[in-house]
Amino acid sequence: MTHPILLTGANGLTGRHMLRALCAKGAKVRAMVRDPAQADALRREGAAEVISADLERPETFAAALAGCGAVFHICPPMHANENGIAKHMIAAMTSAGVERLLYYSVMHPLRRAVRHHAYKLDAEEAVVESSLRYTIVQPIRYMQHLEKVWPAVRDRGLHNMPFNIDVRFNVVDLRDLAEACARILTEPGHEYATYELAGPEALNQRDMAAILSEVTGNPIEAQAMSLTDWSEAARNKGLSEDKIENAVAMNRHYDAHGFLGNGNVLRWLLGRPLTCYAEYAAHRWAEERQGKL
Repeated sequence: MTHPILLTGANGLTGRHMLRALCAKGAKVRAMVRDPAQADALRREGAAEVISADLERPETFAAALAGCGAVFHICPPMHANENGIAKHMIAAMTSAGVERLLYYSVMHPLRRAVRHHAYKLDAEEAVVESSLRYTIVQPIRYMQHLEKVWPAVRDRGLHNMPFNIDVRFNVVDLRDLAEACARILTEPGHEYATYELAGPEALNQRDMAAILSEVTGNPIEAQAMSLTDWSEAARNKGLSEDKIENAVAMNRHYDAHGFLGNGNVLRWLLGRPLTCYAEYAAHRWAEERQGKL
């Protein structure tokens, strides 16, 4: 692809992984960010161009899209206007003559009890009904969510997430997701597809704690954090009340239903076995011991 790929949400956790994977495939990436101060860091990650534009200001999309061959659209997490942003992006792409879109959704967007899933379901409808050559990817919960509880794992031997310790998740390595998305955008044959992307194992907090115990050589206990404690910690970190309410609803849903999926589609896209949780945990522990994080 000679024209650049516009990557929205480029400075987030997901965006940076996607940027690195696209660059590894030889793609020219134009990273879109709201804050121009982030430009140097993204260039170091491999971005060929960085442009300042605001997803809440559709009038800024035209300059970001000029000369692009495709868009990889990642909306900020739990954004209440996800559907509106998607519709504005579709309109701007249509006006600019950019026909190829990869939309980053979520697995099981039909779970409307989880508000941000419902936002993405509405956005998916807009994508499907557009005139664009689209692909929709629906990723499950990341293995990298371990980072949120890593200090407790490392310092207190506690794996404590805000749902019960027996409910299971097919967590996926974000690096696998990024590699798959890069292939989708740089290889032919993925137009008009919707791909569910899950990890290879159904694990609960007990399983994850046991794996972390084996990897680190330290006893790790699984514990359900109360939603009250989680909410207070999130509030102290400056998370908005709307996002706290959204995340509480999500974790209540996880507590009741878990988040299960099938890894076959992702395995097919990558053409190799998926990263298992033990491999991810070993990599994370090695980085910790080497002082890289």
